[in-house]
Amino acid sequence: MEKKTLFEIPIYSMSEKEFNKRWNKKKTEFYDMLVSHGHSDEDARYYTSASSFPRCLWKYNQIIGYIKISVTKHEVWFDIYCSLDKIYYADSKQKHFIQDIHANGTHFYLSNPQDKEIKEEILKWLKAIEKDHLRKTFYVDYSTFNNIFEYVNIEQIMKAM
Repeated sequence: MEKKTLFEIPIYSMSEKEFNKRWNKKKTEFYDMLVSHGHSDEDARYYTSASSFPRCLWKYNQIIGYIKISVTKHEVWFDIYCSLDKIYYADSKQKHFIQDIHANGTHFYLSNPQDKEIKEEILKWLKAIEKDHLRKTFYVDYSTFNNIFEYVNIEQIMKAM
């Protein structure tokens, strides 16, 4: 059975807002400690920045999984790849290895696929996957997906297979 991958939606261990909040607190504490030990404001800012970069960058560096959306002639498939680690820290050098979690039943069949119906079902399934297969603290980054989803003719892709 031939499958075409249409989308890969990244999953983060936490939202960018939460990640930055944790890092800002950590950087403030480190800066205050340096100043209290006699470092100048300029030096404290430099050492705070140098000691946290690039671990303090959220985008792409903190991805712990993704949702892959593929199609066949009559089906839409959702594969979930995610780290199975229990704890995620904003300040970590640890790599979280990603694997297929083999979520059963994450696909749907359409006998005569129509683009509007396909897209409505995909959005329903994505919500269900977030609810049933991912932790509440995880953040699914739909930004790129949302930018192009309405412009992709999924019906035509399925019919061409």
